[in-house]
Amino acid sequence: MKHHATRRAAAAFCGGLLTAILLLEGCAHTPTAVKPLPAMVLAEEGEARAAIVVGADAPPSTRYAAEELQRFLNEMTDARFDLITDADPPRPAEIVVGRNSRMHRFNVSVDFQSLGQEGYILLSKGPHLLIAGGEPRGTLYGVYGLLEDHLGCRWFVPGVSRIPKADKLVLLHLDEVRKPVLEYREPFVTECFNGDWAARNRMNGNSMRLTEKHGGAVTYQGFVHTFDTLVPPEKYFDEHPEYFSLVDGKRLKDRTQLCCTNPDVMRIVTEGVRQWMRDNPDATVFSVSQNDWFNFCKCDNCTALAEAEDSQMGPMLHLVNHVAREVRDEFPGKAVDTLAYQYTRKPPKTMRPEPNVIIRLCSIECDFSHPFEERARKENAAFADDLEAWAKISQRLWVWNYNTSFSHYLVPYPNLNVRGPNIRFMIKNNVRGIFEQDVYTTPHGEFSGLSGYLGAKLLWNPDYDTDTAINEFLAGVYGDAATPLRLYLDLIHDAVKDPKTNMHIWIGPNVKFLTDKLLKRADALFDAAEKAVADDPETLERVRCARLSVDYTQLERMRAKATDAYELDHEGYAIRMKPAFQARVNRFFEVAERNGVTAIRESDGALADYKKLLLDALTGETKFTPRKAASVQDVKPGLRYAWYDRTLDLLPDFGALSPDAAGVAERVDLSKSPTMDGFALRFEGYVKAPANGVYTFALRSNDGSRLWMGKDLLVDNDGLHKSETKTGFTALLKGWHPLVVEYFESGGDEDLELFWAGPGLEYEPVPPQAFGHRG
Repeated sequence: MKHHATRRAAAAFCGGLLTAILLLEGCAHTPTAVKPLPAMVLAEEGEARAAIVVGADAPPSTRYAAEELQRFLNEMTDARFDLITDADPPRPAEIVVGRNSRMHRFNVSVDFQSLGQEGYILLSKGPHLLIAGGEPRGTLYGVYGLLEDHLGCRWFVPGVSRIPKADKLVLLHLDEVRKPVLEYREPFVTECFNGDWAARNRMNGNSMRLTEKHGGAVTYQGFVHTFDTLVPPEKYFDEHPEYFSLVDGKRLKDRTQLCCTNPDVMRIVTEGVRQWMRDNPDATVFSVSQNDWFNFCKCDNCTALAEAEDSQMGPMLHLVNHVAREVRDEFPGKAVDTLAYQYTRKPPKTMRPEPNVIIRLCSIECDFSHPFEERARKENAAFADDLEAWAKISQRLWVWNYNTSFSHYLVPYPNLNVRGPNIRFMIKNNVRGIFEQDVYTTPHGEFSGLSGYLGAKLLWNPDYDTDTAINEFLAGVYGDAATPLRLYLDLIHDAVKDPKTNMHIWIGPNVKFLTDKLLKRADALFDAAEKAVADDPETLERVRCARLSVDYTQLERMRAKATDAYELDHEGYAIRMKPAFQARVNRFFEVAERNGVTAIRESDGALADYKKLLLDALTGETKFTPRKAASVQDVKPGLRYAWYDRTLDLLPDFGALSPDAAGVAERVDLSKSPTMDGFALRFEGYVKAPANGVYTFALRSNDGSRLWMGKDLLVDNDGLHKSETKTGFTALLKGWHPLVVEYFESGGDEDLELFWAGPGLEYEPVPPQAFGHRG
């Protein structure tokens, strides 16, 4: 990223004069001509020089467009612009909004059909200006296009905007046609759900609160993972298990998929979609999509089709194409959508999606610190290959992309530099719609307002300059704190330039690029940012809210290491929060609660639960009763382990399972596993405390793990997740203590390591000499 002053894309200020000029920011939009003269004076010295005209019978979104234009022109000039209808007498100078009888003044024939639903024209003629577009959103977007591209307005987040002031507002001659490249544009982030904000930034996503006045939205029915909705297992499984996945010789009722080649399943799904279409006439896209787990059907018919097409998309597209063919005559203009996701991501060899099928290609496995097209990592190379292959066979290809860590919403996620290149790469490969999944269950994720704003700029205009978007956002939202915050953003983005960096969607506070040195510098930059706006309470609060990301990361790193966060009293068998940790904890929750933060991750991450974990459990002093050492003889080195060949999403009852391999391991790690996907491990034995005192045990794993001391669960790190560290405390008397570590790995990356700290012990992996088992 480069450092430079914010460039104003369409406005130049000189001596109180705001002159609007045409400056298109991307080759995606095609102006027909640009003429420097004559200029149109819109207002001067608080007096409006033109009236706004809307059709007497204009649809709601066109009427609203005229009202929005009036509102912002009034705000910019302190003038009062009249809003009249085409039934009123003509005025000497008029801004004509939408299709109405005043269009004859322009002596132009507008091909509204070619503009589609969202394209528009801006045309000057003498003292008049025409803003008109396709229905239902084109005219409204034309108003926002004038205000943003030519008059310098910006809407950063709901409640924070830039509306320039001008004593004299002059508009140069315009002759411009714009149509969006993407038919579907959705930055899926809480700050973008506000309908007014979304419309002003020309977004049309399903989740945004876009009403009739906004021209509606691209509306889904079902949206995603709809198999269980269309064919509910609780309704059908008992009598028809053959409707559901056959896996390892058994039909699955729980965490199942559909048997996509079963004729009855095809009939039931078709009727379900047809009923959706009848019941939801405003919806335009209807999702027939796999559930959010694996377990695809392996019956003979599904397997044969998958093998013939060299992809599990074969059975899926067989079902989806059938539904699309069955409904297209009754419901022209409606689309059936499905996912190319995980096991269905690879395109089929010979099958082709029907014209009314949308393929939503998902990038969930990728590294998001480097552009896909560079293919710096194998995950990105594979996705880029699949994208290019789908582009050759799909008439409507959309992408489901990702912009945060879903296990740690607040951890720094420096992917702003790749957003533009990735969107342009997608569009180059015939992508027509993009969904950018981000922090969506709470406000104020890690710079989520900036993320949504940048996403909106690029989804509307893929060539919008990233530096411009970042700088204008920082200046508009953070004022005088913009410079240190820009330095902070550059700091974290510089840290992921190494091609070896893998920034997936589950990174945690201990990801390698977040070093102690970097976080120390980050704290200093936020100190400078707060100082710069100390006299501006509203802006200071926004800076403090942005700082939640660094505070959360520091808190989690200190908690994981434990000795950074707590004083360990080995003689009194107690722990106490260190003052620096306590102060950061207090600051974090005060700011988070004041600003309405409700979650720290996508699932099971309520802020209230996190507060209880940090404050209620360990505020003040916590005392422990020391565990007595076990009376064991003939202790031999290492831990006994048992290995299980099975794919899990939670730790099982190991007592009910028979191991597929067993032996003795030197340490708690994955060296004894013959495979790196779809397995479980259980270690059992003893750990030797070298002295009496308080011990910290930290278990890092990807996926789930647990640590038991005797019958007590000391660390619970269960579940599907990327590499995370959980910590527990206990007091031990010198000697051997019974220990069990349980672990499973479902798929993807893998990790397992046990750390400790105690009297005379620095925080480190538990060494082999500390483990033992009975001979």
